[in-house]
Amino acid sequence: MNQHLSQIAIVVDDYDKAIAYYTQKLHFELLEDTVLSETKRWVKVKPRGNGNCSLLLAKAANEEQSSRIGNQTGGRVFLFLHTDNFQRDYQNLLHHNITIIREPSKESYGTVAVFQDLYGNLWDLIEPTLFTNIPVTSTAIPQYAVTMLEPVEAAYKKVLYLSWSIFFLALAGIAIPLFIWIDALQKNWIIFSALGALLLSILTVIAFIEIGFKNLAWAIREKDLICRKGWIFQDTHIIPFGKVQNCVIQSGPIGRKFGLASIKLMTAASHLGDISINGLKQETAEQLKNWMTEKIVRNESH
Repeated sequence: MNQHLSQIAIVVDDYDKAIAYYTQKLHFELLEDTVLSETKRWVKVKPRGNGNCSLLLAKAANEEQSSRIGNQTGGRVFLFLHTDNFQRDYQNLLHHNITIIREPSKESYGTVAVFQDLYGNLWDLIEPTLFTNIPVTSTAIPQYAVTMLEPVEAAYKKVLYLSWSIFFLALAGIAIPLFIWIDALQKNWIIFSALGALLLSILTVIAFIEIGFKNLAWAIREKDLICRKGWIFQDTHIIPFGKVQNCVIQSGPIGRKFGLASIKLMTAASHLGDISINGLKQETAEQLKNWMTEKIVRNESH
């Protein structure tokens, strides 16, 4: 598929007045002015340069169309004019007494100002920031800011032990009848192997709980959230609020007995997937969810 915008129609009240404004004050190029009938002309202008998209100056033909002149986007910025020299074009706006709605400012994407044309349409005048990829030496890298992380609630360790205990009891409840009823399993090497595997699993879980619990911690900062976990390999995730798409509170029956909950963050980063912070107080989880929801809504509105 190969598509592109060819032209954008702007409703005007008079062809000649519109042509004079865009060509003489904004220095656009008149591409075409063809008479179609006694009341209609095909008029196209475009900024000077390599761009192909043009403006079709369409004269209002009735009262409804006239009511749309200068307000085709309900007061929002309508058109975005990129330039290779912001100061040159901004001074041209001032020279022709063109109304400036928002003074120039430096943004991450470039230098921008908002102006109003003859009819009230709002334009962004933008000189985009040029892409650079200059090598950075190791000495120029900012020092890592050490952040004090908050440990999870101590009661969460009990939740882990109780959860795993229930799992192993259920496993034993299934395995013991099998060893009693199935003669083929009633061999010493099978029984001792099963007991050894069970003992190794229990010891592994204990190590996972004791070591992993010490590493469970989190912190919230102005622009991101830090989550640390792991027992053999320790992972520290720094999650910018702009990457969080949704968050939910989760709590199991055992956790609820201790007043604990987890918060699950759905992120837009494919390598992170969903991140959960476990072992929080129910109130803390709800406060964190409200905080994150406000951040998500604020980022979506910008």
